[in-house]
Amino acid sequence: MSTPAEDVWLTGGTVFDATGREPFRADLRVSAGRVAQVVPLDPTSRPADRRGPGVAVEDVTGATVIPGLVDAHAHVGILRLHGQAALPAPVQAALVFAILADSLAQGFTTLRDLGGVDGGLVEAVRRGLVPGPRLLPSGQIISQTGGHGDFRGHVPAVSSATAGSGGCGHAHGQNPPTGADGLTLPMLLVDGPDAATRAAREQFHRGATQLKVFATGGLLSHGDPLEAPQLSQAELRAVVEVAEDRGSYVTAHAHTPRGLARAVRAGVRCIEHATLVDEATVELMAAHDVAAVATLTVSEVLRVDPASLGAGPVDPGDAARLRESAARAIALLESAGVRVGCGSDLIGERQHRRGWEVALHARLSGASVALQRATRVNAEICGIADEVGTLEVGKAADVAVFDGDLLAHPELLMTTRPRLVLAAGDVVSRGSEVLA
Repeated sequence: MSTPAEDVWLTGGTVFDATGREPFRADLRVSAGRVAQVVPLDPTSRPADRRGPGVAVEDVTGATVIPGLVDAHAHVGILRLHGQAALPAPVQAALVFAILADSLAQGFTTLRDLGGVDGGLVEAVRRGLVPGPRLLPSGQIISQTGGHGDFRGHVPAVSSATAGSGGCGHAHGQNPPTGADGLTLPMLLVDGPDAATRAAREQFHRGATQLKVFATGGLLSHGDPLEAPQLSQAELRAVVEVAEDRGSYVTAHAHTPRGLARAVRAGVRCIEHATLVDEATVELMAAHDVAAVATLTVSEVLRVDPASLGAGPVDPGDAARLRESAARAIALLESAGVRVGCGSDLIGERQHRRGWEVALHARLSGASVALQRATRVNAEICGIADEVGTLEVGKAADVAVFDGDLLAHPELLMTTRPRLVLAAGDVVSRGSEVLA
């Protein structure tokens, strides 16, 4: 269990509230799980004495106080792309729980999980059975047969449902078991709009807050070219209609223009990666108010430590092309007025490099922009900006406190962890120790 919520003062720190305001020295009060006060201080004044009955005071002088970080592209349930099913289910569960706790210790208080987990894990965290961030699960990723989510090799798919009558679709199914259902089972194969509709409805039934589809090939799958569009317009539209009926949205994995444009025209609200976009595509995204989540960490980890991802061999040419195109893609997206968020896209048994994403974005766009992407912008993209993403009075008190000046030295996010993390006002991590 985390430290019980009470009035907490964070005194003397430099507050980066992610609203676009310049950082300022302030005392911040948390009460009943919410940001209750932000009291600016004269730069030369000493912190006021905030002690009192029922009040905890944390002196954070010299530290940077930021909103809890949001990873808009997480995969806590993808432990290995190959051989995950060989791990006993209790081992898989233990690894996932450890990833959740470690994410808190890194300062991430919200994860939008884009493939594998369902509402059961959300319930476990909500009930305090395991420590973890706020989770926004997508359930299983919806992929076409032979697409980025098809890891069968030459083994026939396991049918899980029929697609209806009249030749409107093909039976949809899943890869041979790759993990524990609801926890580490990331992909679902569909063919035809009827199958896509049923798959989408199933994910919402199991607690998804949004849906994810594969609209182009990818880097870590084989036999589906990176440039190839995936899922037909009708299949994509079927998934989008289910999401719209639920008051939710669809995000699409898409690297290249043809599949990306098809997904936008079908009504998806967000594009993951968008690495090889062109001017026409970003203009289309802007016209439809479609956001992008750039994923820099996974490409960097593929360069420096590919084994940690639990992936098979990767085409080094494709990996280099995606890394080199990232800066150009982000510049194109921003120039067209597309909202750009950020996500680590980490997989593997140890997902301890989430902070890299912010530091890598800072190299391209500056520390302030990078921190806003990882807080306010990601919260907007995830549809939770009324609750989290900025340090404003009335919002949930998700807070991370980092020693030093993050605005001057964003690379600290690659090498250090926060001294203090609060989630909804509770102290959940202190000095990298998760309070469970």
